[in-house]
Amino acid sequence: MNTTPVNNLRGIVFLVSAGLFLTTNDSITKWLVPHYPPGQILFIQAALITFIAALVMRIRGEAPLAVNSWRPHLYRGGLYAIGAFAFIISLRYLPFAEVVAIAFAGPMFMTLFGRFFLGESVGRHRLGAVLVGFIGVLFVIRPGTNAMHWAVVLPLIVALADAARDLVTRKMAGGESNLRIVFSTGGILTLAGLLTVIGGWQALRLEDLMWFSISASTFVIAHCLMVEAFRHGQLVAVAPFRYVQIIWTIIAGLVFWGEVPTPMVFVGIGTICASGIYIAWREAIVNRTKK
Repeated sequence: MNTTPVNNLRGIVFLVSAGLFLTTNDSITKWLVPHYPPGQILFIQAALITFIAALVMRIRGEAPLAVNSWRPHLYRGGLYAIGAFAFIISLRYLPFAEVVAIAFAGPMFMTLFGRFFLGESVGRHRLGAVLVGFIGVLFVIRPGTNAMHWAVVLPLIVALADAARDLVTRKMAGGESNLRIVFSTGGILTLAGLLTVIGGWQALRLEDLMWFSISASTFVIAHCLMVEAFRHGQLVAVAPFRYVQIIWTIIAGLVFWGEVPTPMVFVGIGTICASGIYIAWREAIVNRTKK
């Protein structure tokens, strides 16, 4: 049971900061994409993440391999690998903000998965929000126009994989430490990336090793901040601020790559965010009434 006193402002600050660190991680990844194959990027980042997680666990006196059951860890790691490969490849072809915005459709898929696979009650309000969210995705994708790129299917795969991964994570909740989950997932991602070595890798530049290290560190920091956000704040108050990450992404795309979303894309991003916030709010309300 969480005995930490509720402090919603602190939780919001933690979650907004987590989004900034995740955007930093994604921005570095996008910068590395033209120089290295996706599998090599995934391998190096995941190996460093696994090392950092193991180091922190060792300091805290936790045993990285003392898991309750390996099966959900393998499922989660495999789904994360699918999403990670799709995300990295999509960064080569699509604007940064569009990739992240479409990937944020994950909560909509998660709502549907919860309904059909966990037997959760999903009322018409949340189903309506899911429909509105998918309309927002269509605004970003712009099907039937010249602006549509075949690679838009990749962030959709990311959203699906993330939703299925979160479904597995929800089943694991309470039985594993967060760092142990990060460690096992990082290890599986490392192996998945290593399998691509047969396709040929690029020689690693020493200056890029620094960027890989920063990328892995920001990922671990972001994860820890997200845990702290929901430890200190109430879900209904904190969860909507997860979408501030899209603002960071738009700023990063503008500053580093000169990417300016079209008005249509802005409408789509706003619709996706509104849908996700409403779903999070309704879920929190429903959970609160059950207690």
